[in-house]
Amino acid sequence: MKKVVRNILIGLYIIITIVVTYCLLSYNKYNVSEFKDKTLLILEDKTYNYHKSDLLVVKKSTRYRKGDAVIYYDLQNSPVEVKINKIVNVEPVGDGIYTYTLDNEEKYNDDNFIGTTKTTSAYSVLGTIYSLLTSKWGYLIIIIFPMLVAFIYEIYQIIREIKK
Repeated sequence: MKKVVRNILIGLYIIITIVVTYCLLSYNKYNVSEFKDKTLLILEDKTYNYHKSDLLVVKKSTRYRKGDAVIYYDLQNSPVEVKINKIVNVEPVGDGIYTYTLDNEEKYNDDNFIGTTKTTSAYSVLGTIYSLLTSKWGYLIIIIFPMLVAFIYEIYQIIREIKK
């Protein structure tokens, strides 16, 4: 019975390790995990209807309308921040290209938008766990260090068997 529980825990650990590593490897240039049409991000402030450290799963939208609350990359600050704001005006620029004016009077195109709040799911507990696992020290202590210990233990066991 102990062996079954131990194997289940090891299997779960390996799955979590693979998922977290995949999330870290799929970071875009703004240090946000991006998969096809979905983006995973953590809010650093209480914004809109979301709490601090919520894990947001944002589905990419194809069309943005006046009045939509959008999640976007604010390129005005030196470390790029993710913010939420409402669209107050939509201006066509060219063939299917639009310029969007937000509440804060700044203009963006849809390349800076991640998605809308309508297509966003928030998970509060998962956000804290995800933030811990993807941080530098969290990944080192929770993922790398136990694997290193297991590797050293396996080497020790092999050497012990060879000496017999």
